Amino acid sequence: MPVIGYGTWQIPKSTAAEQVREALEFGYRHIDMAHGFNNTTEIFESIRDWMKVRKFQRDEIFLSAKIWNTHHSKAKATEQIDEMLQMLDTPYMDLIVIHWPYGWAEDDGMFPRGNDGKPIFSNIDYMETWEALEEAHQTGKVRSIGVANFNLSQLDRIYTKGTVKPSVLQAEINPYFTQKDVINYCKARNIMITAMMITGNPGSTFYRKYEDPNLLFDETLISIAKNHGKTVTQVLIRWILDLGLVALIKSNENKRIRQNFNVFKFKLTPEQIERIDSLNKNFRILWPILGNYNHPHFPWPYKADRS
Repeated sequence: MPVIGYGTWQIPKSTAAEQVREALEFGYRHIDMAHGFNNTTEIFESIRDWMKVRKFQRDEIFLSAKIWNTHHSKAKATEQIDEMLQMLDTPYMDLIVIHWPYGWAEDDGMFPRGNDGKPIFSNIDYMETWEALEEAHQTGKVRSIGVANFNLSQLDRIYTKGTVKPSVLQAEINPYFTQKDVINYCKARNIMITAMMITGNPGSTFYRKYEDPNLLFDETLISIAKNHGKTVTQVLIRWILDLGLVALIKSNENKRIRQNFNVFKFKLTPEQIERIDSLNKNFRILWPILGNYNHPHFPWPYKADRS
């Protein structure tokens, strides 16, 4: 798995194809997608067409995707995997993860809601979803399988009870939310962590509040960035790589797409890594504001101040 992936969350449909194409042109070989991002049709077509034009072989691109909340039954998860393969015109996906541990009602749109406006939950256990991924892995449809946004108890349940061990955990990790316990758990079990939200998603109002701390204005990070002649975002990506993790990063600007990939000619010193680690606030940005707190598989303790 290439250590830098181009993330596609919150990329508008209107520009998704162009931006993914630009990322591929700049050198990204790991593209992360999700049905829940509502732009997969455009992205799938862009990747497929780019590979044909550039005459790239399938094993030269790492394609990662996610099973959406409305596809947690084994039948629906399998159906979604087959749809991905068909849309990308590929015999296999490199990685598929379960997007969230909680499921919603199936066959009622992407975001099923009741009359009260709240999500309609399904009672399907994510272990059933995992069985679909295991079967897809065993038949060669998916080379690696994993989970995203699972807590350690949920991840350990899959690790101990599943037939196939999870290869990847996609998790929010940044200097304000270092999650050392998660990193240590995964390293001890040979589970690769794909770090997302590594900049704290500063340009989005989704999940964030205006007064939330902003990594891009952190004086420690600015100082380290100046020392290397790099941007704060480049330092954040390098920090993730120096921790031995994979970084997912996204930008809507071509200049930054290129800039974010230019992190392989410098490394942080042990002292700089220690300074960055010390910034931890245990501050999670990724609080789903979709009314899922009462779901039996919601992964984190509910905090009213993040509602």
